[in-house]
Amino acid sequence: MVFKSSIHLSSGLILTIIPTIMISVALMGLLFETPNTGIMIGSIIFILIGSTFFWILLDTKYSIKENDLYYCSGPIRGKIDIQSIRKIKHQKGLYNECFLKPSLDYKGLYIYYNKFDDIYLSPKDQDVFVNYLLKINPKIDLI
Repeated sequence: MVFKSSIHLSSGLILTIIPTIMISVALMGLLFETPNTGIMIGSIIFILIGSTFFWILLDTKYSIKENDLYYCSGPIRGKIDIQSIRKIKHQKGLYNECFLKPSLDYKGLYIYYNKFDDIYLSPKDQDVFVNYLLKINPKIDLI
C-alpha cells in the first residue's frame, strides 16, 4: 500500500519557486552568456540542485510491503521493520525533534523504532496509515 505525503503550502512553494528560479538562472546563463567553464559548471550545479528539489516534491511517499515500511523523499530512501516500531506520536506544529524527516508537512507522525531510532513522516491520511501499521504490529503505542 502506498501513501503520498501531505504537502504544506510553504513546503510546496519553497520546493517549486526556488528550483524554478535556479533552473531559469542556469538556462539564462547557458543561453545568453558567452560559454565558459565557470558558467557551465555553475549552470550544471544549479540545474542538479533545482532538479533535486523537484524530485523531493514529486516523490515523497511511504509504502508498506509485508512487514516493512519504506520511505522515499527524492534521494532519501530507507526501510523500517514494522515489528521494530515501538510508538507513534502525532505532531501538529513547526517544532520537530528528530533528525530524519522525509516529510513535506508540519502535521505528521514521529515513528520511534529499534532502541534509539526515530523518523518523522507526513502521510496524507494519517489515520489509515497508523491503522495499517497497527494491523501488522498491534504492540505499537500511540501517543
